[in-house]
Amino acid sequence: MIDNVPMWSLIGAFLPFFLLVALGSLAIGRRWVPPEGLGALTAFVLFMALPAMLFRLGASGALLQPALAQVLVIYAAAGVLVLAAALAWAAQRRLDRLDGGMAGLVTVFPNTGFLGIPLLTGLMGAQAAGVLAATIVVDVLLFSSVCLAWAHSQGHGPEDGAWRAAAKSLRGALRNPLLWSMGLGLAWGQTHMAVPKPIDDTLRLLGLAATPVALFTLGGILVRPAHADADVATHRPLGPAALSWPVALKLCVHPLLVGAGVAAVGGLGASGAALIMAAALPSASNVSMLAEREGVRTPAVPRIILLTTALAVGSLAFWAHLLGLRPAGAGG
Repeated sequence: MIDNVPMWSLIGAFLPFFLLVALGSLAIGRRWVPPEGLGALTAFVLFMALPAMLFRLGASGALLQPALAQVLVIYAAAGVLVLAAALAWAAQRRLDRLDGGMAGLVTVFPNTGFLGIPLLTGLMGAQAAGVLAATIVVDVLLFSSVCLAWAHSQGHGPEDGAWRAAAKSLRGALRNPLLWSMGLGLAWGQTHMAVPKPIDDTLRLLGLAATPVALFTLGGILVRPAHADADVATHRPLGPAALSWPVALKLCVHPLLVGAGVAAVGGLGASGAALIMAAALPSASNVSMLAEREGVRTPAVPRIILLTTALAVGSLAFWAHLLGLRPAGAGG
């Protein structure tokens, strides 16, 4: 194994990313930035900044992923196990399928867009981008569709509930600007033509804005209006102890299962390490907004996001240390 970088060095490398998240929380919480502006910031990140970054990565060939089939199978299989465990936890908490489906989705869906792309490409370089692109495809097309189908399957026939929800989710996923920007970038790259310099410079400037704005916006999302201490769906206490299982699933079990799959196929080199780190990311903030639109009553969803994000600076440093990853500029 590669000589391990000290944990403090890795935490120091990750800390600026999480300080930007904290700054966003402070600015929105103190209303230095109006909370009403979060929608505009989110739209800028999702429809302009991140697509510009991903298009440039695709056009450069950085998204071309070796062993793509193995990456997809390992990540999907591990996610299915995590999702099954999360749905079992939701059933044990006596959540209905709507609330349980969204709790399952937030447990399996990592924050790749707002946190993973800037953090892991900063740590591992552009080589991580192809793996992250593959995980986005699985998360958006598979897990979102399955969880929404589960959430809307209660009390309906399959043709009226689960299948309609899955089809609606799939149609929405196919409009995802991140998927389109990756696909268009890959297609451009296959032409072997350079992007015209004025356009490329514009995309580069937008891409440079993606990291700080995404992290700042993530912090603002985390301090949106708090929910009650008890789960309004079941009237059962819902403190950190009650959420320890889905938090552990996301930060510990998910990367462990992916790591077992990577080891089973011989390691996959840097791609395997990037895949494990992608699975170790905290829960995606956009699941909270989806849950609100779906009428979810349980506060478990935003709380899982908050707890996994708060703990991620330490857990990500642990996984990076275990994998022997080195932050940019580290010696050796």
